[in-house]
Amino acid sequence: MSTKQLLAEIDRGMNALQKARALCLKSVAVAPKTKAAAAKTAQVTKVPAKKAARGGMSDEGRAKIAAAQQRRWAKIKRAKNKAAKAAKVALIVPAGE
Repeated sequence: MSTKQLLAEIDRGMNALQKARALCLKSVAVAPKTKAAAAKTAQVTKVPAKKAARGGMSDEGRAKIAAAQQRRWAKIKRAKNKAAKAAKVALIVPAGE
C-alpha cells in the first residue's frame, strides 16, 4: 500500500468518525427537548387523584356507640368491685368459721 492510499484511507476514516460525532451531538441536543416535551405532555394529561371516600357518622350514631362503650366499662368495673369486695370479706371472715 502506498503512502497516498494510506492517507486516503485515514481521511475516509476521519470523515466517518466526524459524521458519527455530528450525529451523536444532534441526538444529545434533541434528547433534552424530547424529554421536556414528554414532561409537558405528562403534566397536561395528568389526571388528579380522587380523594378517598370518607364514611360519615352522625352525631346520634356516635352517641350510641359512646353509650354502649360506657355500659361495657361499667359492667367490667362492677365485676372488679364485686370481686374485690368478695376478697375483702374472705380476708376478714375465714371460710372455715
